[in-house]
Amino acid sequence: MMKIYLYLISFILYCYSGWCEQPYFPPQIVFSTDDGRSIIAIDEINQRAYTSLTYSDKGRETSYLMEHFPYSIPDSPQSKYYVQLLIDSPPLGCMYGTFWKYGGSTFNSFPSHWRINSSSIRVENYIKFKYEMLHSKDSSTGVDYWYSNVTCQVDGGETYPCEEIYFQKNTQIPLQFVQVLRRGWAVTQVKTNYKIISIGKPDDKLFDSIPENWPTVCRDVMLGLLYYSQTSKIILNQSVKVEVWLITPPHRINGNDTVSIQWKSTQCIDCFTWTPNQLSFNSDNFQERQILTITRVKDGPKSTLIPIFNGGGFDLVLPGLYPIYIE
Repeated sequence: MMKIYLYLISFILYCYSGWCEQPYFPPQIVFSTDDGRSIIAIDEINQRAYTSLTYSDKGRETSYLMEHFPYSIPDSPQSKYYVQLLIDSPPLGCMYGTFWKYGGSTFNSFPSHWRINSSSIRVENYIKFKYEMLHSKDSSTGVDYWYSNVTCQVDGGETYPCEEIYFQKNTQIPLQFVQVLRRGWAVTQVKTNYKIISIGKPDDKLFDSIPENWPTVCRDVMLGLLYYSQTSKIILNQSVKVEVWLITPPHRINGNDTVSIQWKSTQCIDCFTWTPNQLSFNSDNFQERQILTITRVKDGPKSTLIPIFNGGGFDLVLPGLYPIYIE
C-alpha cells in the first residue's frame, strides 16, 4: 500500500513539474507549410477547415470541410452532416462527399486522423502525436522544444526522437514539426516548417469563396453503382445474371428521388441483349439488389456495358466508373 502511495505522489509531482502537459497545435490558425504555395485554415471551435494549393500558373485546388455547409439544399443529407467539398481549376471541376450512414468520401484533403470511420469525420487538432511528448528543460532562447519519449532509427543508423516540435517561446505558435517517417523504401527525418499567417478565428473570406450552386454543379462522389459480379464470361446463346444496387440513396430533385439506369454496349453493339431494358432506384429501394440478365446473341470480342443515368442527381456521375465487363 505504501509503495502505491509513493508511486502516486511521484506521478503527481511529475505532472506538477510540467512533464504531463502536452504540446497543442492552435485550434484556430491559418498557416502555410511551403512558403505560401498552400494555405491551410483550421477552425476547430467552429468545426470548419480550408486548404488551398496552387500547383501551376492557372491551377488551384481548394477544399472545404464544415459541419454546417452553406447553401445546402434544405432537408438534404448535406444540410445535416459534415461535407467535404473539393474545387479544382477548370476543366477538372468539383466534387463533394457527405459523411453520414450511407456515405463518406473517396477523397480527403485533411489530416487522416480526423476521420473517425468511413462515414464520420470531425475537425480536430491538426497534429495528433503518436507518442507522449516531453518538454525539454534546455530549450534555447526564443524556442520551446518538445520531443517524443520514443526514439526511431533512420537509414544510416542515426537515432532521433520519433517526433519533435518547436514553438515560439511561451506561446502556441508552432515553428517546426519533425517526424521519422518511411517514404517508399527509405526511413528518414521529415521536417515541416510553419509560416503562420494568423492565430485565432480564420477570416470568413476564406469560406465565403464557396460557390452558392455547389449542390447542383458538383459531383457527389458517393453516388454510384455496385455489381455482383462485375465481370462475366458469356458464351453464345447463354446468359448471366448480374445483381445491381446503389451505394447511397439518389438525390431528391424537385420532389423526385428516382434514378433510371439503362446500358449501352461499347466494343460490340449487337453482341448482347439484356433485360429489363431499364432499372429504377429511389430512396426506399436503393439497397435492394435488382437483376440484370445479359445474353450473348452473337460471337464477338470482349465488351463493356456502360450505364446511362437519368435523374436522382446522377447526371454528374461519370458512367465510365461503373462498367460491366463481358468476356
